[in-house]
Amino acid sequence: MSAPNKEKISEDGQNERVIYGACSMQGWRVNMEDSHLAQLNFNDKNHCLFAVFDGHGGAEVAKFCSKYFVSCLMKNPNYTLANYKKALEETFILMDQMLLADKDNSLLKEFKVQAEGGISLAGCTANVCLVTEKQIYVANAGDSRSLIFRKSKVVDPLSFDHKPDNELEKKRIKEAGGHVNDGRVNDNLNLSRAIGDLEYKRNIDLPLDRQIITSFPDIEVREIDETIDFILMGCDGIWETLSGQEICEGIKQRLDINKSINLSAVLEDLLDKLIAQDTVEGTGCDNMTAVIFKFK
Repeated sequence: MSAPNKEKISEDGQNERVIYGACSMQGWRVNMEDSHLAQLNFNDKNHCLFAVFDGHGGAEVAKFCSKYFVSCLMKNPNYTLANYKKALEETFILMDQMLLADKDNSLLKEFKVQAEGGISLAGCTANVCLVTEKQIYVANAGDSRSLIFRKSKVVDPLSFDHKPDNELEKKRIKEAGGHVNDGRVNDNLNLSRAIGDLEYKRNIDLPLDRQIITSFPDIEVREIDETIDFILMGCDGIWETLSGQEICEGIKQRLDINKSINLSAVLEDLLDKLIAQDTVEGTGCDNMTAVIFKFK
């Protein structure tokens, strides 16, 4: 656009364990394609779930995930058995299974500006953080990120970007019949894992975790302990202009100055700092969504 849309959608919440804030901004993009979720106390164990879904080719898959991910995870048998890693993996794959089975596009119609027939070409990266009684599980497919900022001022990455030039990703892409050129899958997508993007999941001889683009996540696990200051999650637009260390130190400084400030207000200031003044450089021009939470 000729000027960015800097209007922000913010929210805050808390329970007896955590306090969180979330903020999103459309920025320079013509449409807002991000979505997120923050679910507190969604079972009898007081688990929490936070997620950032960064859409591309449309917002509908990101919004679909925000609506269905929590309920599908809770119904997963492995989740009931406390096999949380397996449950997260299966829920990521289930999102694609639901979309592939939705032949008339009915699941996505409510999220599209105009209801269209046929299969949606949209997709989204997914970065999901499950907080259990004693551990944090972060499941990631794509290039959104989560990290822990520890009280020692050390940044502890909780996810790693899935890019086509990564050798393991490139190997899977080629074995599934795709190719990588100039960092893009089939000269198009600049990421190698995502939910949706169904046109890349048509090889009937391969399971969904071996397709050209797969929604199968990598998962990082950390113990909940006193060294954690806060956890920050964000779509790829958050990480373009400043390093994770710089972002976290800025957030920490703001929280130290005003200990009663809403966490969403800290994120609002961050997004204003990250957005580009113009589109010349090409960075800081994406949709931006961030979630932050702290343990009480």
